[in-house]
This record gives sequence, C-alpha cells and structure tokens, in this order.
Amino acid sequence: MKSKHTCPICGEGQFELLTEVVVLPYKEQEIKVASRMSLCSTCGSEFVNAEDSRVNKRSVLAARKRFDGLLSGEEIYEIRKKYELNQKVAAQLFGGGPVAFSKYENDDVSHAESMDKLLRLVSRSVIAFWELVEQSGLTNEIKKPKAPVKDVSFLKSHQNVVLVNFGGNGFKPIEKSHSYARGSASAETFGELQWK
Repeated sequence: MKSKHTCPICGEGQFELLTEVVVLPYKEQEIKVASRMSLCSTCGSEFVNAEDSRVNKRSVLAARKRFDGLLSGEEIYEIRKKYELNQKVAAQLFGGGPVAFSKYENDDVSHAESMDKLLRLVSRSVIAFWELVEQSGLTNEIKKPKAPVKDVSFLKSHQNVVLVNFGGNGFKPIEKSHSYARGSASAETFGELQWK
C-alpha cells in the first residue's frame, strides 16, 4: 500500500513540501505571495496537489486583501468572536449569505469594501453594534452581556437619605423613600442611584 505522501508521478519517492515567495501582478503593481508546492525525493518532480492549490489560492487572496487595505480573515474572525457570534448569525446581521463568514475568515473569497467599513465600525463602536442588532431584528438571537458587577456600597442615614459610594469615590446622599441596609450590590441592581 502506498503512502499518501508517495509521489503521484513516479510512484516511488516521498514528497516534501516547499514554500517560496513569488511575485504576482496585481492592479498594475506587484504583490509578494507565499506559494506552496511538493517536491519528489526520487524523481525531482515538482507538483501542486489539491491541498497546495487551496493554500495558494488563500495566500493570493490574503495578499490582495492586504494590498487593498481590507480586513484579513483573522481580523474578521476576531470581530465576530468579540461579540460571540457564530458564522450563521454574523451573516444574518451583516449580510453576505449563509456561509459568507466562513469564506471571509478562511480567505476563500474577498468581502466588499462596504462590508469592510461596517465591520470596522462595529469593531470600534459597541453602541453601533447593538444599534445594528436592534435594526436587524436579531435581539432574540444576540443577547447583550450582563453589565459587569461594580462595587457599590450604600447605607441608610437619617430621614430616608441613602448614601451611596460608586467605586470608592466617597459617599454621596441620594433621597429615597425606603430604607437600605449597609452592604454592596451590582451597579445594575442599583443603577437608579447613579448620578452625573
């Protein structure tokens, strides 16, 4: 039985992977791309198999995206993970089709400049992201994370005045009609006690 690494040309030698940098024309300029091929140890034949072709295609597309100033597949993946989106929901939110994000992230296809701008905007602005979620009607599929718990100390003083300390800035009075005991809680629970 032949190894899967046996040379498909002579059927005897084993092949090793080689990578070299090639220069390709692109938009009347040149881009450098890493190109992968296999070399037979017996007959010296160089060839490109299906896996090499896929890797080379992705390498060319990634180089073109860099040249055009578009986000890389890895950067798109990081934006999607930042908001804990799977690829299907990301496609519903941003557009591009059901498997678009798989193709964008693997550098199988290039995304449009308008998609690039949208992704960069939501990467910089959490507010813009949540507005897009609401506008897209995906509030059931994409849930806002709970607010982080902050140290909020409070105590009841005389005449129904509540003293509150948000994160060590000193106690300040807030009038309330019910009593509180000394303790701490999350800022979300006592959000109405915050002041400007």
